[in-house]
Amino acid sequence: MSTGQARNTLAGGVTVADTPGDHGVAALRAATRPTHERLDALVDLRAWNHETHRWWLERMLGLHEPLERGLGAWREVWPESRPAPDVARRRRSGAIAADLRHLGLSPQEVRALPRSPLPPAVTGLGRALGQLYVLDGSALGGAVIATHAIASGIPAGACGSLAHSRERVTVWHETKRLLDDLAPAELDEAVRAAVELFAVFEAWLHTPTPGRVGG
Repeated sequence: MSTGQARNTLAGGVTVADTPGDHGVAALRAATRPTHERLDALVDLRAWNHETHRWWLERMLGLHEPLERGLGAWREVWPESRPAPDVARRRRSGAIAADLRHLGLSPQEVRALPRSPLPPAVTGLGRALGQLYVLDGSALGGAVIATHAIASGIPAGACGSLAHSRERVTVWHETKRLLDDLAPAELDEAVRAAVELFAVFEAWLHTPTPGRVGG
């Protein structure tokens, strides 16, 4: 990506300023920086068009839907005696599917889209927060994509999953707080999970899409 304003948007970079003491986020950001930089260069938002928008939504649906399912299954069995993120509030796959339908895809076509391979399953709070670090950051960064997409002529109704909301800021702060509260071994797990998910994300974006020129 060639504009400074959009830096770290595709990779899941966040637009909310960190506060002193955010050592959990700092650890994950440092570990995932190389992938951030590669993904930043993948798409030029100034050249965003209908084809790029559909491709992006298809990739996002293919990644989010199975990830959300896995995180939801983990959350159902996590003991209520220990704080954990509200996974349900972070679900975006339904909104992404709605955006694709707004572009003209039928419900059957949306269901038939390919889904991404997944990183190792979530087995603890550290791994869950590592994945949510990536997903929450991507949700916040979507606002920049939405602005460029609408400016390029994409209908606002096809950008709902990318639009900014206070809810996304709220859950991002929850993720930061929970990361800071992790024990050192759990923070190590969070770092590993974020790195693994970024690797899956990068490979998924490079997976050829039928009918798309150049991939």
